[in-house]
Amino acid sequence: MFTKQQKIIIGIIGFVVLFFLLVFLGVIPGLRRSGPSASLTVWGVGDNGSVWGPSVQAFEKTYPNISVSYTQLDQASYESKLINALAAGQGPDIFMFNNSWLPKHNNIVVPAPSSLISASTFESIFPQVATNDFVNGGHIYAMPLSIDTLALIYNRDIFNQSGIAVPPATWSQFEKVVLQTRKETYGIITRPAVALGGTLNSMANATDILNLLFLQEGTQMLDPNTGQATFASQQGQAALSFYTKFAVPGGTYYTWYDPTGSALNSFASGKSAMFLGYASQIPQIKSQNPNINLGVSAMPQFSLSSQVNYPDYWGLAVSRESQYPTEAWDFINFVTTNQSVADSYAASSGRPPALRSLIAQYQSNATLGPYASQALTAEDWVQPDSDAVSTIFSNMIESVLNKSASVNRALQVAETSVNSLGTGQ
Repeated sequence: MFTKQQKIIIGIIGFVVLFFLLVFLGVIPGLRRSGPSASLTVWGVGDNGSVWGPSVQAFEKTYPNISVSYTQLDQASYESKLINALAAGQGPDIFMFNNSWLPKHNNIVVPAPSSLISASTFESIFPQVATNDFVNGGHIYAMPLSIDTLALIYNRDIFNQSGIAVPPATWSQFEKVVLQTRKETYGIITRPAVALGGTLNSMANATDILNLLFLQEGTQMLDPNTGQATFASQQGQAALSFYTKFAVPGGTYYTWYDPTGSALNSFASGKSAMFLGYASQIPQIKSQNPNINLGVSAMPQFSLSSQVNYPDYWGLAVSRESQYPTEAWDFINFVTTNQSVADSYAASSGRPPALRSLIAQYQSNATLGPYASQALTAEDWVQPDSDAVSTIFSNMIESVLNKSASVNRALQVAETSVNSLGTGQ
């Protein structure tokens, strides 16, 4: 026989055992975890914490055992800080991964589990350019929340004063608008029609615009078999000649001069009629000039029947050093493929969406509509190192403008320089 005290002890032990058994079986709700606890860190650029707040809250509500913290970094130093932090073992679990990075940074990211999302599903819910940029060998290395492209941003007041009722849809129409909006006195530009033809010294988007023209002209940027650059061709010459003619003094369409200063500042201050830029640059323009009467139109094309647009955007990727790769990919998949969450991000960030289902909804948006539509026709090419290629292209432009090289020679020198970087394949 047990004493009264022994019975009490046995009863307490039995209750504790039963309690934990019920927790393990999930009979007592809210106490059993659906998986291991995890604390995820996310690094990004462009978006502050308030933009990510709703997405993080929605995820944590669905995955209560996982917490997420977001940190915004300055884009100018982001890449170097990220690489250094990862090398020191102090990097984030998840980070924004530029659409041009896979060739040079594939060693720092771990692909998504095939059980989470397949390459075929990815291709069905995102535009083709996302597959080209983030999928390799059937593996998904990043997933986009937004896809940004170059578009025509224009000053409505200047257009109205110049009698321009409709923005130009083709480059031939664009040339006419340049002549209508440009102002010059004795060969000196007093009001540029647009920042076009210059180098990176004055135009942050200079080489992106040139890349766009290469692709619109049908230039084969790389040999499909060797991965070697092949843009020093007839089409390449046509693209570079078209680009630089807007910055050649005395030329029919001369309208821009590098010493003019920043292209974005010139447009924001009302000194330029047009600006070829990304949706991500519009907030900066408006912050400099809240009263600017700004309009957005699709990027001009050489052929409206075969449109090509140029992207620059970020995806979310998982670090190879993360202790929680599965949970990290759960987060990325949740915020990028959940339509309501992705819609909330687009609305709070002011960025065009990446999901095909949301693109259809945003096509009628006055500001983001052109960008949303252009994601479907966006193209780029595999660059071994996008920053190095950009510098090479800027030097190529400068050599044409200062007449130290012909268009053909400048292309050949640039092609050789790109090939010295290695291939992106």
